[in-house]
Amino acid sequence: MKRELVLENPRPDGYHLMLEFFGCDAAKIDSLPFLRQAIKAAVHKAGLTNLGSRFHRFQPHGVTGFTLLSQSHISFHTWPEYGYLVLDIFTCGPEEQAQQVAEVLTSRLAPCQVKRQVVRKGYRYQK
Repeated sequence: MKRELVLENPRPDGYHLMLEFFGCDAAKIDSLPFLRQAIKAAVHKAGLTNLGSRFHRFQPHGVTGFTLLSQSHISFHTWPEYGYLVLDIFTCGPEEQAQQVAEVLTSRLAPCQVKRQVVRKGYRYQK
């Protein structure tokens, strides 16, 4: 991990944004290349550091992916036959970074409806 990232947030605090996308274009959420590029663009836009990604295309349809970040991770799973995608964005950096990832992916996937949940994680949120 880059030393400057440790200095930015030396405490174990995190922002976990969990999203459900309904009414997505089936072709987009069934396309591994499309999703890989969308995640790459979102990570870049948010200024996050990608430590590696792993994606898998299921048969006959569906994609799952995980991107390990120096700031934590992004994961998603798709059900194209339902136009449905679930997305987890967890960062130990500022919550704005998670929001930027969500904005890029929401813009590219254009769901009809989005359900969101936020969980603050870390020792100072134990109550």
